[in-house]
Amino acid sequence: MKEKARKSTKKRKLKITTAIIIALVLFMLIKGVMKQPQITDNYDKISELELQIEYEQKRAQEVDALKENVDSDEYIEKIAREKLGMIRKDEIVFVDVTGEE
Repeated sequence: MKEKARKSTKKRKLKITTAIIIALVLFMLIKGVMKQPQITDNYDKISELELQIEYEQKRAQEVDALKENVDSDEYIEKIAREKLGMIRKDEIVFVDVTGEE
């Protein structure tokens, strides 16, 4: 009789333990599924940030190259022509009076 009671208690404990484990697994699966959209959004943000990093690295390289050229005569002449509209003494300027490009 005692042995039967022990077996039935063990079976009951095993069933309870199994039910708890199943409930925990289901809970974790549901939580995982609910987090999936957030995970996808985070991957998208990571991709955007990686692209932005690449862009900023290229810009930094361009700025470094520009720093090297700032003191050169060619760069100074280019800026004087483009931004200030300056010309050399020996150059002839033609002006289009028609207004067409």
